[in-house]
Amino acid sequence: MQRYLRAALPLAAFAIAACHVRAIPFSTPPGFSVSKESAEGTLGKKQDVTLSDEDNHYIAAFRYELPAPGGLIASAKPVNPQAQISVAIFSEGSGNEPIAKGEPGKKAEANDLQAGTYFVAVMEPWKDAVRTRVELRTIYKPQDPDAAQQACKSQGTARELKAEGSIEDGVDYSAQRRTCWWKVPLTADGALTVKFDNRGANLTAEFVPPQGAPEKIDPAAGLAKNDLPAGDYFIKVYANEAGDAGRYRLATSFKQGDTCKNGGPACSLEGAEDLKLPSDSKTADVDYSRSKQFHFYRATFKERGKLTITFKVLQPQRGSKVAAYFMKNPDDEGDRISGTSVTKEIDQPGEFYIRVQAPESGDYAKYAIATIFQPSNFIPADVVEIGRSPCLLTVSAGTNQGVRAGFGCTVVNASGQAIDSCVVDQTFPNLSKVKPASTRCNVAPNAKVQITAQ
Repeated sequence: MQRYLRAALPLAAFAIAACHVRAIPFSTPPGFSVSKESAEGTLGKKQDVTLSDEDNHYIAAFRYELPAPGGLIASAKPVNPQAQISVAIFSEGSGNEPIAKGEPGKKAEANDLQAGTYFVAVMEPWKDAVRTRVELRTIYKPQDPDAAQQACKSQGTARELKAEGSIEDGVDYSAQRRTCWWKVPLTADGALTVKFDNRGANLTAEFVPPQGAPEKIDPAAGLAKNDLPAGDYFIKVYANEAGDAGRYRLATSFKQGDTCKNGGPACSLEGAEDLKLPSDSKTADVDYSRSKQFHFYRATFKERGKLTITFKVLQPQRGSKVAAYFMKNPDDEGDRISGTSVTKEIDQPGEFYIRVQAPESGDYAKYAIATIFQPSNFIPADVVEIGRSPCLLTVSAGTNQGVRAGFGCTVVNASGQAIDSCVVDQTFPNLSKVKPASTRCNVAPNAKVQITAQ
């Protein structure tokens, strides 16, 4: 290599070279200064040069600026297959000694380089030089291939891609923008399909679930993931090797799964949870994203009357769109229960329903629901006395009015609104003692009791 790159030659050598007398045993090649005769090169781009046996044209060199620590990979391809082409890499100040060289037909690679000026020479043996055009490509392999990436270099800084959407972007290994992460949030269970078009570039895309190993996305077939639970999923796109770069396109499509998959039997009307009469209370939750969109309740009435329904969202305290609806039959859209309490007329015996619903993706709530039934046919009674410990109400109706121990009853306020259910505990000729369902005994002195007539 030293004899190829000698910076100064004796006058006799120039004379011999000028006469092209290569057969003389002691002839030497014309000199070439790598640092002075190098042309400006562009990293990652092909540099065309013509080598020949004329003068010092058996060698050519290019100068490159390394922008940051890393490595250089140089390879050369001659048009003439008879040419024996080799490459060498020099650093500024290294003189005629290369820091890396490759045998003919092989690449040269230098690693652990600092930012600065470097030279790449492409050459053929002076005595065996033939005229040929050569394509030289010098690739920068950065120590940190994502140093210049700002928005999406890691999973924590991933850009958002909707479950039904598409994006176009690019990555470039040698430009230190090798990787880009995308977050695909699924607000409900379902099937996700991802398409990846690398447009012929050497790029890879991987589907990364919250748990488990990544899966490569086939550029031709894409990737279909069925029955995914709600959550955040990621797609990692990256250039495979130094020098790889290109634009790409990602497209996603989502098909929502069964919104009652995890809701149990009561998520459908057929599996509605039965409400006890005359009163009942329940606590449950609905969550669209967790495939628990509905909860149905069924009340079976044997007589006409009034049903008071109290519905309250416990969590979250604000912003929930979860609501309850009173349904007169299975096909009824239902009347929304507005406020905290409503009273509905039960105009005929039969089955009535209450539907609690999370209407849209992302909606959820933990709730409490309570019902009190007041039959139309009842024995009215005034509250005469309130016993607090235990809570017992003495009312103005007894056996002479048809009251019997064990009868169900309803405690109502002065305007007839149901406030609690109760049961007859003891009977006397014209008085009875009834026991409210609530142990808090929140009964006003002017309250009344409606005892179910049987």
